[in-house]
Amino acid sequence: MSIFPYAYRMIETFDITSDSTQTSTYAGMLITSFAFAEFSTGVIWGRISDKIGRKPVLIMGLIGTALSMVSFGFATSLPAAIVARALGGLLNGNVGVLQTTVAELVTSKEHQPRAYSIMPFVWCLGSIIGPAMGGALATPCEAYPWLFRRDTIFARYPFLLPNLVCVGVLAVGIMIGLLFLEETHADLKWRRDFGLELGRRIMGKSTEGSASSYAETKTGSGATAEFANLIENDAPPGYRSVEGSPRLPTATIVSPASKEDDVEVAYPTRTGKSSPKTFNKQVVMVIIGYGILA
Repeated sequence: MSIFPYAYRMIETFDITSDSTQTSTYAGMLITSFAFAEFSTGVIWGRISDKIGRKPVLIMGLIGTALSMVSFGFATSLPAAIVARALGGLLNGNVGVLQTTVAELVTSKEHQPRAYSIMPFVWCLGSIIGPAMGGALATPCEAYPWLFRRDTIFARYPFLLPNLVCVGVLAVGIMIGLLFLEETHADLKWRRDFGLELGRRIMGKSTEGSASSYAETKTGSGATAEFANLIENDAPPGYRSVEGSPRLPTATIVSPASKEDDVEVAYPTRTGKSSPKTFNKQVVMVIIGYGILA
């Protein structure tokens, strides 16, 4: 959001039109290119996080945003600026993956409202700081001539400085993610994480816990099963797996010891029905409502 204050001014420096109404149109294209690209790949990044884990996708999203902002700071034409913004959207699927991470991290229902309230609070805080920082640091040679001389790189690229500061913030986020962010994917959370182990060494904490968890998983730890049971019992009815549904019929088997006594075994039988659709009516209505709000 740091580009919002100076997007119009940036279009003017490209000197592609003298019509102010056209400048506003180009500024709108520049701003929305990120959102459109992010919309195009959001579901794909969600599926990738199901395959390789939440942590790698979140870190790759930060790296992609950093590459996008560096390219955007050096852009000297409208096509280059739009491509740079779109690159950030294509390489960043963190919005949906981050919400999934919080949901998997906080499994206690009494703590979930507090956890979910943190994300919009931080987002709103960034929405205040980001534009303020972008507007204050854009065209530094004009705003702060006593500090930035006109023979420096910031005179040739007047919108580079705010993007470099944002890249510095992203670099801090990447380091925090590598060293301290734990994987939350149920099937991948027990794999060894060298970055997390390094972070614990830096903080002076023992890595025995992570190593033992990794070893237990390789030998068949019951922690994964316990977590799966927790998710199964806590999930809404529409998202329960077919195997865990109490509505499945049970098979009646005649005991060989006595044919007069029937033994009812809780063994689920396949009914031929497929698992619930991802985009069912309720999910689609939520998506439409959220889209109208945006």
